[in-house]
Amino acid sequence: MTSGGFTETIWHFAGYLRTFEDVVREQDAYSGDPQRIVSDEHSGSHSDRAPRFTDEEQLSRPVFFRPDSFPETAPPIHKLAASPFSPPIKAPPPAPPPLKHFEPSENPETAFGYSIRSERLITVQYQDGGIETLINIHQTNHQNDRDLLTSDDIRYSDGSLVVPPELDLSETFTAMIRSAEEAVPAPLHEISGGNTQSAIESFTARDDRWSETGSPNSDGSPAQHAPEGRIVDGVASSAELPAPTIVEIAPWRPVEEAPSHEITKTLTSAEPTGGVAVVVETGLNTQVNAAVIVDANEATGSMIVGGDSYFSRGIVQINVLTDSDHVDIAIDGALTASALTAGNEVHNVAEFITHVMTGSPNGAAATPLWSIDIMSGSFYDVKTIVQFNDLNDSDRIVQAEQGTYFDVKSGGNEQFNLAKVYGLDSYDIIIIGGDYHRADWIFQYNIVLDSDSAKLYATGSAADSAEVTAGFNQLTNIADITTYDSAGFKPMLPAHWNLLEALDNRYTILTANPDWDLNGNRSGTLQVLYVSGDYYDVNVITQVNMLVDADQVIQANGHEGATQGAALGGNTALNEAHIVDPGTLSDSKYLGGEAYEESVLIQVNMITDSDTVTIHDTSTLVPELVAFAHEAQAQYEQGCIDTRPVFVDPAQHDHLMSNMLS
Repeated sequence: MTSGGFTETIWHFAGYLRTFEDVVREQDAYSGDPQRIVSDEHSGSHSDRAPRFTDEEQLSRPVFFRPDSFPETAPPIHKLAASPFSPPIKAPPPAPPPLKHFEPSENPETAFGYSIRSERLITVQYQDGGIETLINIHQTNHQNDRDLLTSDDIRYSDGSLVVPPELDLSETFTAMIRSAEEAVPAPLHEISGGNTQSAIESFTARDDRWSETGSPNSDGSPAQHAPEGRIVDGVASSAELPAPTIVEIAPWRPVEEAPSHEITKTLTSAEPTGGVAVVVETGLNTQVNAAVIVDANEATGSMIVGGDSYFSRGIVQINVLTDSDHVDIAIDGALTASALTAGNEVHNVAEFITHVMTGSPNGAAATPLWSIDIMSGSFYDVKTIVQFNDLNDSDRIVQAEQGTYFDVKSGGNEQFNLAKVYGLDSYDIIIIGGDYHRADWIFQYNIVLDSDSAKLYATGSAADSAEVTAGFNQLTNIADITTYDSAGFKPMLPAHWNLLEALDNRYTILTANPDWDLNGNRSGTLQVLYVSGDYYDVNVITQVNMLVDADQVIQANGHEGATQGAALGGNTALNEAHIVDPGTLSDSKYLGGEAYEESVLIQVNMITDSDTVTIHDTSTLVPELVAFAHEAQAQYEQGCIDTRPVFVDPAQHDHLMSNMLS
């Protein structure tokens, strides 16, 4: 993880936490009036999920009052104009009976043995609306870079030019995609649909099934609870991931030295800058998807949910690599050839991080003005990101040494997707009449096909080199979901049910109730969102890398003192995703229904690596190199080396452009 990179996003949210510190943790903000507000005389346990007012006595509780029952000195009353998009305002119940008058006791020990009615009132302003969030980001890269390079010096025995045939890998790649899909349980496929509408429909169906059957999954499997902490390939680990170096992938590259302003050597036109070599790099492609969602829209001081609460988190990581290489090296000389087809690094790293907020609620009952946004029906805060990289870099390279430094780089393609989404609303309290659907999910797939073929003819001394690297691919998925939230919901009290009823009827004057136990702030105005229906708080990131890099290299060197090498692998596919999702920043969180919670972790690595490597003398040669070997031997016997430049037949270039299989 790099400092200042994607893996360190917590500080982006640190400022938000300081914003709420004054709200949640400053206990002296509302210490003023020592008298307690009267508690409900009819407080009792309600087992029902919704309030029921069955008689006049219940309707006359002193939680809210008719506006016309107050004297002229009462605070001004704020009413909303009728809206065609909102339900009509119901008439309030009759005014409550007069309050009993209690004389304070002279004994300090019993002075607070009974409640004292306070005249503190709350003025309420209503606005239709509330800012919803529906964000869908879809980033796609498609690239077809199938290069063809031929050489006049490499021909078949009949004189025809050697051109490797195109490979048909569609069936192999289709099978790899199918394997990646089958590694994910079918019930989870519906979640990663890729847009806000499909996410809403998927979690609605999933949560309904959860409450009806006890299982969120269509196959009836139970909800999972993944471990907290950093998990690497199914095992808890804090170790850093190994990574191939460029020196391993392309050993002939010079080691970069520290820069110097002093010139130590002067080059002339008669002196080759890099000696005599024939090298090729057809791999070294890079695909990166990086996404961050910081969803602080629900980072409130308090929350009330009248229905059920559903909270699911999931990280799904799949790597599929096929790297079945074929290497054939024929040596005519004393040099030692080297073929490396291993060195692949395939890893999944996932982490669930939970920060428990323990701030004590205070102040809402002392805030004289509540400004309430009312959303009739359901409320949506849904963010989805889809990132897709698709690359076909299956090159065909035919290369012969001509007494110069002949370096071909036909790979090295780069595809990057980057997305950052931040959300921060300024509500002090969120009140939900229906269900609360909360979900954070990350899906990551790397599918890489790198089955290469290399055929080399090498002539040289013991000091020369002939090296082939066809592995060293790196497939990595990194994901974490960080939650800031209180430990759990408390059951709703009758005072909370009465408050919901008052907001449903848009009462403009409320009497404070200590049983609310809600958070306020120092501004004197409380910002409240009231949703009469369900609330959807959903974040989904889906990342896919698909790479086909099945290269074919034919390479011939007929000159001693030359470097020969082919780098066919060294591809990088990286998915990195982070979700930071704060919830209620104190323990002021109340629920009228049931709470459902799960965390899912799936990590799968599927690797097919069946290589064939043959290093032998020139007694047996592949047909593509027979003619070159015989011609090179004849030239050596005559003391003459053909240094003609290589002319490429334009007709042999491959201009086919086709889409990746998807």
